[in-house]
Amino acid sequence: MRMSAKVTLTALAAALLLASAVSTASAARLSTSSQNIRATFTSLEFAAPGVVTIRCQVTLEGSFHTRTIAKVARSLIGAITRVVVKEEACTNGRARALPPFPYHLTFEGFAGALPNITSVNLLLSRFLFNIEVEGLCNGDYGNATDNVAGRANREAGGNITELIPSGTAHLLRRNSGIFCPAEGNFSGRGSVMQLGTTTPIRVTLI
Repeated sequence: MRMSAKVTLTALAAALLLASAVSTASAARLSTSSQNIRATFTSLEFAAPGVVTIRCQVTLEGSFHTRTIAKVARSLIGAITRVVVKEEACTNGRARALPPFPYHLTFEGFAGALPNITSVNLLLSRFLFNIEVEGLCNGDYGNATDNVAGRANREAGGNITELIPSGTAHLLRRNSGIFCPAEGNFSGRGSVMQLGTTTPIRVTLI
C-alpha cells in the first residue's frame, strides 16, 4: 500500500509538472495592461557622427490594436498617432515630427526564456521628421525602408521599466541649408506608461 501511494504521488507530481510545462510552452500571446500608451523621453538623441547631435524632449502617443499580442515576428500590433517634441528645449538644433500619421508599430520578438521574458522587441516604421540646424541644414528624414527598433525592458513582475530605441534614419530631402548629413542614429531611454496616467504598462504571458 505504501509503495502504491508513493507511486501515485510521484505520478501526480510528474503530471502537474508536465501540464505546467506544456501550458508555458504553448502560451502563444502576450497581454498588455492597457491598449493606449505613452512613451516619454527626457532626451531622445539624433546623432550624425562628426556633424551634429540633436537632443530633444519627446513624447510618443498611440495604441495597440488589441490588448493581446500574438508572438509572431513582424506582425502589425499598433500605431503611433501623435508625437510631441519640445522644440524650445532641444539642443544643437530643432526637430519636429511630420505627417502622415500613424507611424506603424510591429512586434519583433522577445528576450529571455519563457516564462521569464526580460524584454519585448518592437519596431517603428513609416515615420517622418524634420531637423533644423541654423546655418547648416533643414532636412526631412525617414525613407520607406527606415526602421527604429525599440527594446522594452521588462521586470520580473511584468512592468515595462524603460524603452531603448536604436536605428538609423536617412535623409529624404534637403529643404534648405548648405549641408545635411546623409543619415543619423537614434539613442535614448524612455518610460512607457498608460496614456493619461503615470501607471506603467504591464506585459504578461498568456
